[in-house]
Amino acid sequence: MRGHGMTIHEASLTERIGTSWDFCDEARFVVAARGSVRVLAPDGVQAFTLREGEGVFIPPMSVIGVIAADKWAVTHSVSFPLSVIWEDSRSPIYSRLSDAVKGFPSALSLSPTAAANAERAYQVLSERQYCYELEARDLLSGTMIIMLRENEGLVFPEKAYSNERLLRMLTYIKENHGSPITLSMIAASASVSERECLRTFRKALGTSPVRFLISYRLAESVRLLESSDMQIAQIAYRTGFESPAHFSRSFRELYGVSPTQWRRRLS
Repeated sequence: MRGHGMTIHEASLTERIGTSWDFCDEARFVVAARGSVRVLAPDGVQAFTLREGEGVFIPPMSVIGVIAADKWAVTHSVSFPLSVIWEDSRSPIYSRLSDAVKGFPSALSLSPTAAANAERAYQVLSERQYCYELEARDLLSGTMIIMLRENEGLVFPEKAYSNERLLRMLTYIKENHGSPITLSMIAASASVSERECLRTFRKALGTSPVRFLISYRLAESVRLLESSDMQIAQIAYRTGFESPAHFSRSFRELYGVSPTQWRRRLS
């Protein structure tokens, strides 16, 4: 759901679902709305355990993993380009503050006040009442102010995923996941060999490029199942699967239920 560049998403996680890796090219707040989740940095290192009501900030161009810490957990997220809250990208303020935000680690713990603000922004965007865009933008801006002040002057270590070639390959997957993609195409997007492509993904994310692609397609299919009335076959082709049968089989292998059953539980 979008409102002036702001996107919300509710994710349901269970113990049987492995690490859900995602590449965030926008800023993102994530709050544990139900149960507990583990937030993983690249290389599978655990960054935080979020209990209900706690949250993290994910800066732009980050790789992040989330896994359920309970049998059943739900996360709420709000994604947005920094230009939503700092509209003039040519201003010195935008440059100074956005540079500070982009220098944060792949996941930054939120204070209780900041996490509550982020959850409120999610609810406002979900309810869509009159002037909701302005209210949500103000909540996000206020959350960013809290976070920047709490971390003023801190110097963070270099991000583990700062490998520029990995970022180019992840960007390629995100932008082209709905089309046929091969290992050679992913490697070519960063001008590396297939062997180097495999090594880079394995070292940073503990998975292969093809497995990351499939998990990303499935994550996108969940978003469509929960936010649209598209038919299962349409979702299969939209997210890059060669057939509805292949999509349903892959979905059941990861989530333990069929796409239809997943959608039915929401009604």
